[in-house]
Amino acid sequence: MMRKYPDTLTDIIADSGMNLNNISNLSGVSNTYLTKLSKNMINHPGKDKIASILLALNQRITDINAVLAEYDYQPLNKHDIPAILNNNRKRKIEGPLMPHYDRLYFELMLVVLEQMGGAKIVVKDRPSGIYQPYRLYMLKEFQLELDGEAERFLYELTGNVVRERLRLFEENCRNGQTITTYMCRECLNEALDKIITQSIADNDMGKLQYYAQYMANAASCAIKFPEQHSLLITDRCSIFEFLIQDAYGKKPALNFTGNTRHTFNNPYDQHNLEGFSTSAPALLKLFNTEVEMCKKAVTPENSPARPEAFSNYVSEKFSRWKVGHIFEEAMDELMSTPDFKLF
Repeated sequence: MMRKYPDTLTDIIADSGMNLNNISNLSGVSNTYLTKLSKNMINHPGKDKIASILLALNQRITDINAVLAEYDYQPLNKHDIPAILNNNRKRKIEGPLMPHYDRLYFELMLVVLEQMGGAKIVVKDRPSGIYQPYRLYMLKEFQLELDGEAERFLYELTGNVVRERLRLFEENCRNGQTITTYMCRECLNEALDKIITQSIADNDMGKLQYYAQYMANAASCAIKFPEQHSLLITDRCSIFEFLIQDAYGKKPALNFTGNTRHTFNNPYDQHNLEGFSTSAPALLKLFNTEVEMCKKAVTPENSPARPEAFSNYVSEKFSRWKVGHIFEEAMDELMSTPDFKLF
């Protein structure tokens, strides 16, 4: 007699309050599969399907492993990553708000945006995180899990997600796609001061070097490829951060980021609502108005006609803290070739 598995997954789906089409868009699992699942036509859902659905619903790895155990699966491990990434590539940003959370869940959504391609517009307190070297990305705080096995998988999956996003970005750059970033002068100043002084105080020159490489990645691209990479400092603070992907295409998508000012490595720091993604025309219209206001706030000395402006600004900031050589060395290495090159 075939074993009857529990209804744990279908119960979680029902409790989410989302319709199957929303969950399909969020998870990359087909609507057909989800419909069969909801009608009890699938007794034993696939491991990757369970993982992708629960990741889309912002479940922790520890909790996903507990559900998998009810279906006689082993905890998630490195061999499960390819199937999870494949499902993630099938996700869609369509229609109303799609909430997402910090860390892994946010990174998964950024891969979906990056694979859309097209022109990217970013409003942020510093260059887009897509310019960050992989090693700096992986120094971020990670969501706490209840056991070491889940922690190791979370780290490995996040690393794979970040590498995929960086690969897609480099492909987009080589294909001539553009990225324009608007940065509030005061926010940029605070961000640079904070990371430089904290690294010096902690005597963490390794992290400071990665941060210099991040700034150099952005600055060198703006100088070498000004038609593709535009870094503009404005005299206007938009307060919140957001990204518009495929900004001039037929189906642009908005990624609105809640501005997380502080993080704490403690048990209470679990699901931080990071923001939402949407393709709703009305919301896109509102955020495009924000972009137009940022354009008007770009000062002449930081205009698109001066792609070296950002590099000069960052160089002065590093020099002010007596670590200018770290940024200059990074810039020298990247500028040593006219070709596209990132740390």
